[in-house]
Amino acid sequence: MSDKLPENIRALFLTFKQAIEAERAAQATYLQAKELSDDAVLAGILEGFYRDEVRHERILMARYKLLREQFGVEDE
Repeated sequence: MSDKLPENIRALFLTFKQAIEAERAAQATYLQAKELSDDAVLAGILEGFYRDEVRHERILMARYKLLREQFGVEDE
């Protein structure tokens, strides 16, 4: 990441990366819980939570890519 970036933008990039990692961790958690569940209703709810996290990740990734383009930052 460029040393020329303002500190708040550098922090924003790091925050986006952390948020994306958290979304991926939540996805794994919900899938694991779904696999452990014998209750079809609960499994459906967990699947919905998983899909929400996938959607959140996609939104964050799209915004992250736009931010990278705006500031000319290569991904690490």
